Formats: sequence, C-alpha cells, structure tokens
Amino acid sequence: MSFIFWFLIFYGIYYLVSNFSQNPVNLGGSQKKAMFEEAKFLVSLLAKVAKSDGRVNELEARLISETLDDITLRLGNDAAMRAELKQIYNREKETVHNAYFIARQYKDRFRLSQDAAAAKLSFLLNLAYIDGEFSKSEHNVIEQIALGFGLDEGIFEAILARFEAFYDQRQTRRNPYEMRTKSPYAVLGLKEGAPFDEVKKRYRELVKKYHPDILMGRGESEEMIEKSTRKLQEINEAYETIKQSAA
Repeated sequence: MSFIFWFLIFYGIYYLVSNFSQNPVNLGGSQKKAMFEEAKFLVSLLAKVAKSDGRVNELEARLISETLDDITLRLGNDAAMRAELKQIYNREKETVHNAYFIARQYKDRFRLSQDAAAAKLSFLLNLAYIDGEFSKSEHNVIEQIALGFGLDEGIFEAILARFEAFYDQRQTRRNPYEMRTKSPYAVLGLKEGAPFDEVKKRYRELVKKYHPDILMGRGESEEMIEKSTRKLQEINEAYETIKQSAA
C-alpha cells in the first residue's frame, strides 16, 4: 500500500491531466466538451487551495499557469478555453467555503474512483506545500475536498503523512550553513548586484527548469526530482533574499 501512496504523491500532476492525454486532432466535439467540463472542476479546486491561506505567492502562480497551459494544450491549445479557465480561477479563488460542494459535484459528475480522487488530491497538496508550509486553513480546504471526493479517511491520512514525511526530509537534507555563505546572486547564476528585473526573469526561468511537478510530468526519475526539489528551495531562498533587499 505504501508504494501506491508514494506513486500518487510523486506523479499527481501526471494523473491530474491524464484524462487530457489524447491527441487534440482526434477529439470529437462531445469528447472535447466533456474534457473541458472536467477542467473547469480542476481549476476551481486549484483556486480554492491556492487562496486558502489568504494569498497566492509567485511560485504558486507559476505552477497554476503551467497547469493551465498543459490542460489547454491537451484540449487543442484553444485560447478561448484557456481564457475561460483563467476567468473561472479568478472567480473561484474569491471564496473557499464551497470547496466541499465543488469536489462533491466533480466526483458525482465524473464518477471518480478512489485512486483518481487520491491522485488529484495529491496534486492539490503539492500546490499547498509549494511554499514550504502547510497552514491550518490549507489543511481545512484540503480536508473538505477529500470529504467531497468521498475519499476513504485512511487513504487521506496516509497521503497527508507521506507529504509531511517528504517535506520534513527535504528540510533536514538542506545545509543551512552553505545557504548562508553562498551569494544569492551566485545561486541564480547572476553577477553580483544584477538589476532586479534581470533577477526576476532568471528566477522564473529556473523555476520552470527545476520545479518537481513539471519534471514529474516529463517522467523524470525520483532521484532527479529529489535533487531538483532541493535546488528549487535554494533558488527560492536566494530570490526572496534579493527581493527583500531591493524593497
């Protein structure tokens, strides 16, 4: 059973969009419509989790943007569809109290199995944990979604435990002394004192290069994902240090 949960955690993003994996050219009208309807549910739940702690940081925004791009690409790269999904995201992030009802409607509409619900919840947990913290408000929203999905309580607790263990392990493997002594500009591969616009551009490039969820979607190995996760943590800290000094 532990292997199943480990798999769901690391490949949640792949399963999240696996229903959109067909060639868009081969999609029929009704099939494309059904896939788009499911995308609306997914984006609505993403919005609930992203705003559950009262803010959406830059890393969360990046992951959401990449997810919207991926879903839209699998739907035929329809600009109008992406615009509508973004509109739904902006609307749904304004309130989190209806997360249970949206998850319940999603489950009933698409008859989600326990495995499918667990995988999608794992992706949502990746978003919640992306800033290195898992607040009480984020926990409450995730729990409401799990209840709406009808996810078995034991499976839900096991997924949470796996995430806690994984992120705790990430923290203990880092070398705080090395982080304090290495220049944040050097971490980003920039010259000391580079303009902040250049810093911001470089940061976004590195996030896209090292983000574990993006690498998971490409089928990279667990070892590569683990290394990239540690590297991304270092990149985030370097960027925040420069950002604070520039404020």
